[in-house]
Amino acid sequence: MDDHGHTGFTLAELLVTLAVVAILIGIAVPAMALHLEKARLRAASEALVQELRQARNHAINYRRTVHFSYRLDAPDWCFGWSDKGRCDCRSETGCASGGPEASRSHRLLARDFSSIHITGRSATSMATLEFSPVRGTATATSFILRSRTAELKVIISPLGRIRACSPDDPGLRRC
Repeated sequence: MDDHGHTGFTLAELLVTLAVVAILIGIAVPAMALHLEKARLRAASEALVQELRQARNHAINYRRTVHFSYRLDAPDWCFGWSDKGRCDCRSETGCASGGPEASRSHRLLARDFSSIHITGRSATSMATLEFSPVRGTATATSFILRSRTAELKVIISPLGRIRACSPDDPGLRRC
């Protein structure tokens, strides 16, 4: 047979290429899953920190006590805040601020962050943290957010300062 003028790949070349691609995918998929899990954990901690800071700023700006309520029932945790008193973060209208015509809901649920678990210092599953309108001071507490592979800690100081840290994530301040 004359092969002059025929271009292409042999079956052996295609099989070797497919084998190399399969090996690379086998290595990349677990690493990608780990990366996605850490990103989900960071997103949950950033959302918690953002809601805490927003609640503190609201207390200072509007000179009203803000109640940050949280429920740590695994796996259905939730948190939210209100300037109208204690709120139930499980209720769609429970945690809100503002008047009836400009009411805003402030809550996050476990279903927004699958596979993330939260624990806290509170002995009960439902508790409230209050931000004072005077300088935004608060009851000191902390939350630990966990995934299967990592954990992050969110700390609220008595002065109302909020920070996130990690014992093993180089992208955050160490605890």
